[in-house]
Amino acid sequence: MARKYGWILLLILLAGCTYEGKRLGDYISDPVSVIEDPHYSGYQAKRNQLERDYLNKKINFADYTAKVKELDEKYAKEVLDRDQKLGE
Repeated sequence: MARKYGWILLLILLAGCTYEGKRLGDYISDPVSVIEDPHYSGYQAKRNQLERDYLNKKINFADYTAKVKELDEKYAKEVLDRDQKLGE
């Protein structure tokens, strides 16, 4: 029985399983990425995009600070909601 599961595991590994669009080799070369929070990563990507827009002068400072504050408040609310759901 253990042999059967060993072969299945080997086939899965050789097939190059993917998770969230990443190949198995990506996790082997960067194991910390397995514990990455996709919710925070999405928030950080949006925040970085706002910063790039401001630095490239696509938006002014007032718009940048307002959008960052809005994004931060939305993220904080989502985290609070998530923590409350997990606490139940």
